[in-house]
Amino acid sequence: MAQQQSARTVIRFDDPGFVRMRMDGLPDAQVWWKNISFDEETGQGSYLMKMAPGTRSNPHVHYGPEEFFVLEGDLTDHDGFRYRSGDFVSLAAGFSHYSRTEAGCLLVVTHRGATEAIQENTL
Repeated sequence: MAQQQSARTVIRFDDPGFVRMRMDGLPDAQVWWKNISFDEETGQGSYLMKMAPGTRSNPHVHYGPEEFFVLEGDLTDHDGFRYRSGDFVSLAAGFSHYSRTEAGCLLVVTHRGATEAIQENTL
């Protein structure tokens, strides 16, 4: 029984431990994350993400697929595509974007490959 419990990770949005997410080019971005299984070296795994109202992410490209589930709030990609609470989104490898939120949002994010910050004018 103890082996099963040690193999399980349970993390909640209301638990402490969120840290400011480093956003290249956006040092004051009000974006926080809590690692679940994300490996920064490989760019693979999952994390919880909170974005404050009026916040945006930096422009970046995904070298592997990205998926996210919008638990609360709104999110709009750079091209105007809007996501809302309850949306599960799959983005293909090679997709470049940045996102913004008017009301703030809570996301569960999974990456299957590294990301790299890019210049906004390359989107």
